Amino acid sequence: MLTYQVLAKEQVTEIYYEHMQQDFPPAEVKPLAVLLALMEEGVYYPYGWFDEAGTLTAYAFFVKAQEGTVALLDYFAVCSAFRSHGYGSQCLAEMQTLWRGAAGILAEVEDPAKSSSDEEQITRSRRVRFYQRNGLRATDVYSVLFGVPYVLHYFPVDEECSDDLLLQELDAIYHVLFPQPIYEQHAQLWLNGEKAGSQHES
Repeated sequence: MLTYQVLAKEQVTEIYYEHMQQDFPPAEVKPLAVLLALMEEGVYYPYGWFDEAGTLTAYAFFVKAQEGTVALLDYFAVCSAFRSHGYGSQCLAEMQTLWRGAAGILAEVEDPAKSSSDEEQITRSRRVRFYQRNGLRATDVYSVLFGVPYVLHYFPVDEECSDDLLLQELDAIYHVLFPQPIYEQHAQLWLNGEKAGSQHES
């Protein structure tokens, strides 16, 4: 049985170097200093799941705008030695508990329709099925970050949000994560197939 806890900066640093570098493509891993600064600002929420021996089994990092009602699942991975045991599904189920009081959780899932190879399409489709099997629904909100296309999935917690509201929440979260010049150059949002302008007032 796994138990979860909020992670301290030292634990996040250890996970960053021992796991994140292997679990995510290098282009998707933000600098550690950025993650720690966001924690200082009170907008970044790292959790770890541990087995009975106290060994890290999975981790999930969330970001939420100060006035937001939805959290974005920024990073989520089951550690390599513990995969294929159903732990990912357990973690997703418990995310509803740890985010009680929020409207819900957003997850960026790489868009299978924009895959560059059959292998990539299979991997992305498997990831989509995993999230949908565990209660997330595909939305009509899409994003492109640093050239990578995502379809946003939503996990309701305390309420079901419209895609229009989710777009606004995601826009606010991206402005937490990225300075305005980076946002303008490397982030795009789409709703119902139409490109959406920033909702953020600088």
